[in-house]
Amino acid sequence: MAHVASLSQLQTPRWASVDGALAPYADVKVHISAEALTRALSIFEGVKGYWDADSSTFMLRSPLAHLQRLRRSARLFHIPFQIDDEEWVRRHRQLAAELLVPGRDLWLRPTLYVTEGHWGEGTVATMVITAFTQTQAEGDPMRLGVSTWRRGTDVDLPTRVKSSANYVVARLARIEARRLGYDDAILLNREGRVAEATGACVVLVTDEGIVVPPSSEGALDSLTVRIIEQLCLREAVDFTRRPVDRTELLAAREVGIAGTISELTLVDEVDGFRFPVDGLLRRLRDAYLRVMRGQDHLPGVDMVPVLTAADVAARDSPVTANGTAPH
Repeated sequence: MAHVASLSQLQTPRWASVDGALAPYADVKVHISAEALTRALSIFEGVKGYWDADSSTFMLRSPLAHLQRLRRSARLFHIPFQIDDEEWVRRHRQLAAELLVPGRDLWLRPTLYVTEGHWGEGTVATMVITAFTQTQAEGDPMRLGVSTWRRGTDVDLPTRVKSSANYVVARLARIEARRLGYDDAILLNREGRVAEATGACVVLVTDEGIVVPPSSEGALDSLTVRIIEQLCLREAVDFTRRPVDRTELLAAREVGIAGTISELTLVDEVDGFRFPVDGLLRRLRDAYLRVMRGQDHLPGVDMVPVLTAADVAARDSPVTANGTAPH
């Protein structure tokens, strides 16, 4: 799964979106004194775009759901953020239209960087959207370790806010996991219960059906998990959000992690305990991808068209391609 974890490190796209205008990716800067750097004060989302099953049309998955969550994060962190639904979608479609590659999906990262202000006075934020292509191939099952690092509580650093600062401890946990030979780590909370993985939520199969730790346990309020819940409802699979002890994780029937980038990735090992990868979670993963590829429809999941394959071919033709910024 290294291709998932390192998208932004392995790619240098031509363009980014800065407050609604396209700019060369290499030229986007944040001042050294900005609170985005001095206090890690930035919040973000991850919007995924998919080619449909026959690679004819590219679509964004539920972009307005991500906008709603970003608005909540901005409000809780006292970051001014005024953008309407139409403009949000326009910015994502504009950037996606320039960076699309046939046969590869796209992950867009809209980030609000606090660029002016001091300790909550005079706060101004700049919205930057970057985008990176992602393979359509199914990732291999992952090996996870339970980290010695802990997820904080809601009054330490709330996980309901998708904040860059929340990923500092995740970075430490992932470094520890890789040192021990694992692909990723699971963070426990202060009570020793399961919170989440470093960049995705934990999904278990138990005797009850699907079990997921809630936000009150230190997990992000995941939009992907909401879709999995809807799939379970349709397929008459019991779905429960509740606290999960470490031993329950290790004794689970199946384990997976869920997030916008990782989708629903299967886990075949946690701390030496092995799990099957051909059961309920695989079926849910396949059902999830059918929705993303436009082969199925699920209420509440909006797929917003961006470009067709013919549009991309025309964009890249010698007649229309040039080195200037698009309008």
